[in-house]
Amino acid sequence: MPFYRPWAERLERAVIRLAVAMAAMVIIVQVLLSLDLVEQPAAPVFSQEAAQWGWNNRREVLQAPAVTFRLKSFSVLPLARVLVNGEPMGEFRDRYATVFVQEGDLLEVDGTLYGRPFEVEILDVSKEVIFPATGTSFRVEGGAVCPVGKVRLKGR
Repeated sequence: MPFYRPWAERLERAVIRLAVAMAAMVIIVQVLLSLDLVEQPAAPVFSQEAAQWGWNNRREVLQAPAVTFRLKSFSVLPLARVLVNGEPMGEFRDRYATVFVQEGDLLEVDGTLYGRPFEVEILDVSKEVIFPATGTSFRVEGGAVCPVGKVRLKGR
């Protein structure tokens, strides 16, 4: 006579296998995200920094040239700032910081509150922005302010 397991025992084994498989998938996804093998989308051009720093007119903000920075080696550095003409205009609350710029603005990344160096990349710029260029990477030394350069716009 063949040995049959009760249906409750078979269901219990199936639920345990499903739970183990789901846990393994979560671990695999977390590893892929931490290795930065999966490209994450950029932050929107209109961000919380815009309202915080006095960009109240939405139409003006959405038409203003913007530069989006991305942390390469960290997912968040909340005390690192993007400076526009020496004033903090963006924060790396997440991996991205977007600032609005005008012709001749001096862009810098402030890493004075961190003891370790970190890398930043220009992820995206508005179509009017000639400099800085998309894809430019630079290293911010710990405890220093790293100059990015002066903004140049087309036709200005």
